[in-house]
Amino acid sequence: MSMFVTDNLARRCLYMLFAFLTLVSQPASSDARFEELGRLFTDPTQREKLDAIRHGAVGQQVESTSSVTEVTVNGVMLRSDGENVVWINGESSLDGAPITGISVNPGTANSENYKVQIMIDGKRVNIKPGQNWSEVTCTIKDNY
Repeated sequence: MSMFVTDNLARRCLYMLFAFLTLVSQPASSDARFEELGRLFTDPTQREKLDAIRHGAVGQQVESTSSVTEVTVNGVMLRSDGENVVWINGESSLDGAPITGISVNPGTANSENYKVQIMIDGKRVNIKPGQNWSEVTCTIKDNY
């Protein structure tokens, strides 16, 4: 019985040694092979934003120009816990996610008039769901 255990242990050690030598003998992948792939899943502007965030530029303006010309409030959800959600130009403010070129404070929405206070390039606008704001005319219009 002890000879069987010894043979089995020896066989396991040989398998592990073979696996270790196989891994060690493989040539290491060079950086050149990875550079051939390029940047996966991002275009250059997305990559620039990700790099800026990685290097601590989260609070800074990543885009140089804001070019917001029209704003549409698609909807407002007033939650019982006070954390309201606003949809502007098809984007949600859930979890404080930034909406391109627009500063939104979902807490300003109330059940009396449903107006939401937003900042567009430094301009304060109070707008309701279903309304449009245009930079060209600086007016608010109903979509319906």
